[in-house]
Parts: sequence; C-alpha cells; structure tokens
Amino acid sequence: MSTTNSVTVKIPDYEFFDLVCLCHAALAQDSPETPTFYINQILGRLDSFKYPGLRDQIEEYLAEKKYLPQVRLLDNSGNQLNTNPVVVTNA
Repeated sequence: MSTTNSVTVKIPDYEFFDLVCLCHAALAQDSPETPTFYINQILGRLDSFKYPGLRDQIEEYLAEKKYLPQVRLLDNSGNQLNTNPVVVTNA
C-alpha cells in the first residue's frame, strides 16, 4: 500500500521495542497465546499513532482486498492469459 503524501510518525523507542517483542512472541513456537492475540495487541497499540486520513486508506485497502496477490490466469499449456480489460462497442 503506498500513498502519495508521506507522513512521518514518531514512535517512542520503548513502544517500538514492545511492538517488535510482540511480533517475535507471535512467531515463537512456545508462546502461551495464539498469533492472533499478539497481532491484536500490536494493532491496538498502533492505533494510538493514527494520523488524519489513515483510517480511509485502511478501509480502501480492506474493501479492495489489496492484501490478496494478483490473479494470473493460465491457459492449458501454462502460458499466462492476457486479462487486460476490453471495451466492446456495437459498430
């Protein structure tokens, strides 16, 4: 996800450290909680650093499912099909 206007967000070093630790805890095999628990903790803390317009960007990202990879359609021989839109008009 990219934006045309860059915004610098300052996060205190202790908060950044906690966020990194939560990421590692989510990935650790012996964590007492599920990865979802740690992700929710991270999101909750990052919410305090939101800036104007960020919520709209997040809603667009989710609505347009930009987190999904692009679909590549293949023909029977394994070649990628051209999926560019075509405008059809009655001539």
